Amino acid sequence: MKPASLDQELESLKTILRALEPLDDTQRRFVLKTVAERMGVTGVLLGSPNSQQLPEGGPLASAAATPVGGSASLAGQSSKQFLKSKLPKTDVLKVACLAYYLTHAKSKPHFKTNDLTSLNTEAGGTPISNPSMAVGNATKQNKFLASVGKGNKQITALGEDVVEALPDEQALATVLAKHKKPRRKTSKKSAAKAKG
Repeated sequence: MKPASLDQELESLKTILRALEPLDDTQRRFVLKTVAERMGVTGVLLGSPNSQQLPEGGPLASAAATPVGGSASLAGQSSKQFLKSKLPKTDVLKVACLAYYLTHAKSKPHFKTNDLTSLNTEAGGTPISNPSMAVGNATKQNKFLASVGKGNKQITALGEDVVEALPDEQALATVLAKHKKPRRKTSKKSAAKAKG
């Protein structure tokens, strides 16, 4: 493929800037993140999601701390440093952390159990006692992962929120409470009917 000329690059940039101008900060970040992921572009940085305004120079001027598709906690961290910073206390939480790192640092949104165990070994993590069970529990019980077919999994929004909350136990409890489904109330009649 022939490389684009400077004129083509500038024309593309003008088109993108015009398209992003009417959007707010969150919408711009979403569009840029999605485009970078779809185009397979890595290493693009966006401003902090908590910033109230875009820096001077427009929506693309920020090269602050947040990599596209990841969190500030991944910036320049090895898998070992990341796992150490998150301090997962259970195998299910460790699986979620590994899935998060694979997705955001290694641009591998779909993965298998072997990918997670290989990354755990690379990170120098303590062995996961039963990887298949931990991944199964993270998927079916905890909903940190979701199946995408052919044995592949991906991290869910809940899984990402959980990892981003770690190592803060209180923040983790808040995230889990927020995502917890309310229990259905049953009347005494329907409960009696179910028994009989």
